[in-house]
Amino acid sequence: MKRKYKIIISIFIAMAIIQSSNAQCREYIKAMAGMQLNPYVLDGNFLSPEIYEGEQVELTRTFLQGQKYKIMLIGMDMFERKITITDSDGFIIFKNYPSKNSEEARYFEDINGDQIMNFGSTYFEFTAEESQNLTIKVEIEQIAKKKKHRLKGCLGIVVGFAT
Repeated sequence: MKRKYKIIISIFIAMAIIQSSNAQCREYIKAMAGMQLNPYVLDGNFLSPEIYEGEQVELTRTFLQGQKYKIMLIGMDMFERKITITDSDGFIIFKNYPSKNSEEARYFEDINGDQIMNFGSTYFEFTAEESQNLTIKVEIEQIAKKKKHRLKGCLGIVVGFAT
C-alpha cells in the first residue's frame, strides 16, 4: 500500500516539475519577444515548448488581410532551425533553407516566386494579401550521435503585428 502512494506522489511531483519548466520557458520567450519583435507587438498567442534537438513543432495561425506581420524564432540558437511556412493548400510561402535539389544555397523563393537572399534567417516579415491560416513548421537539427545525449531547450515561435 505504501508503494502505491509513493508512486502516486512521484507522478504528481514529476508533473509539477514539468509544468514549472514549461512556465519558465514561456516567460523567457515572452521576455525575449518583447525586445526582439520591436516595433511589432506580440499578441500573447505563441508557441514555446521545451524541445530536444532533432525534433520538430508546428503552429497554425490565422493572419488577417492587409495586416503586416513578423514571424520569428527565439531560442535553441546553437542549432540550425529550418522554418517552413505553408498555406492551407500546402503551398510554401517561406522557407529559410535551400531545397535538396537546389544549387541556390543562399536564396529562397517567396510567395511570388521571387528569389530572396536570406538563407538561415530566423524571421519572416510580410503583409497578408488575404485572410488565411498559415502553418509554421520548425525543425531543429540533431547534432548528438545518440538519442540519449540530445540537448533540450526552449524554442519560441512568436508572431508580432504592426500597429
